Amino acid sequence: MTIDPIRKLILGNTDALESDSKVQDTKTTANQSGYNRIQSYEDELIELDETSFGTFDSENADTDEIEAEIKSKEEEIKQLEQDTEQYIEDCTNEIEKIISEGTDVIPDEVQEQFSEISDEISKAIKGNTGSIQELSSTISENELAISRANDEIKEKEKEIKEKEDKIKSLEKKNDPESKEEIESLKGEIQGLNSEISKLNDIISNANKVIETANGEIEEYTKLNETEAERQKGLMNELLNEYNKSHTQEERVMQDPESKRNIEGLEECISNANMNLSENTLNLTNEINNLRVELAKKYLEELKAKEAAATTQTSGTSYSILGGNYTGDLPVNSSLASIAESTANSMGSTGWCLKGVNNALEAAYGFRLSYNSAYQAIPALQSRSDFTEVTNEFPTAQSLTNLPAGAIVVWENGNGHPHGHISIALGDGREASDHIQSQTVNYGTQYHVFIKNN
Repeated sequence: MTIDPIRKLILGNTDALESDSKVQDTKTTANQSGYNRIQSYEDELIELDETSFGTFDSENADTDEIEAEIKSKEEEIKQLEQDTEQYIEDCTNEIEKIISEGTDVIPDEVQEQFSEISDEISKAIKGNTGSIQELSSTISENELAISRANDEIKEKEKEIKEKEDKIKSLEKKNDPESKEEIESLKGEIQGLNSEISKLNDIISNANKVIETANGEIEEYTKLNETEAERQKGLMNELLNEYNKSHTQEERVMQDPESKRNIEGLEECISNANMNLSENTLNLTNEINNLRVELAKKYLEELKAKEAAATTQTSGTSYSILGGNYTGDLPVNSSLASIAESTANSMGSTGWCLKGVNNALEAAYGFRLSYNSAYQAIPALQSRSDFTEVTNEFPTAQSLTNLPAGAIVVWENGNGHPHGHISIALGDGREASDHIQSQTVNYGTQYHVFIKNN
């Protein structure tokens, strides 16, 4: 990054300063003070832009290392955003400080009035915009419903046409058997026409909803335009009222030194935003490349596991630990909620352990770092913060009554080389890498664990 143009902007034309022997010492001192004032911001901007790329060897890394690197780069983006936000805030505060020290062109009471009214306007616009987005979503949903209904109508009309053609063909034969089949086809056509009528009702209702939503969007848009126009001239209105008792010369931007310093800091802010965009894009591209490499390695691992599974004839058996639980089993709604959200975001199959691990990491900061789900059994049995309560659920069917947050792990066996793991949602469903009804017929021994309070 080139700093010279910024320094030149701050210092002005140095050649002119050197050639003008009548420049006062106070002016030179003021310019030098202005330069020193933002030099630290320029140096900090250079440090803020120091981001390295392409130093990780993903081809020779394992999946855990790649996942760690992805997480590291995601954290790097977050940190970069936070640092840039803080840097911009510091620059903005410095600009405000220069304005405050230079003059009182914008007094506190005017700024407070502007901020208060502007916040009210912004909140109104934000609320209206949120309503517009909800209405737009409603329109999209109804347009999709109309499209689907039209597609169904086309299919049913096509089916009617085929049946009518068949009726015409049968009528030519004019025999008793054909008449019976014709009557049957006519009945089917009548049923299809009834279904088409219902679909047309759906389309009609959806169009009414769309029409109403469009009308409301138009109203909210007009409200936003009115508020935006009001906000546009708000500061000028407040300043004009204040400036009735003040001269124009008091305006801070008429001071060349203050103006140069402010423009220099604004340039720093612009460069910081540009650097953030470029660095975020580069880091995001690297993350995407790492995810591609990670997917390849997961596929390789999966193929290796499937190959190993073909030679496996029996599963690993684990003892059931723990006796009968004293008192009511605790409900862990927090873990269940996180597990449900995690499963919905993944929406996959075949990665049950990963889904549970993601939920455990989000809730408690640890993962069950194993290759197969059944290996979580000894891992959870060895943890002091979990208790096995398998004896409380003597039959697999009783698992449908699990409290929210309970973890169920199935042993591996024939046809199930990796076993299965899930977190109960408390309503007869389970979450892993997707949501489904609680598994009760897996075919191997299950183990139930709860998190100690």
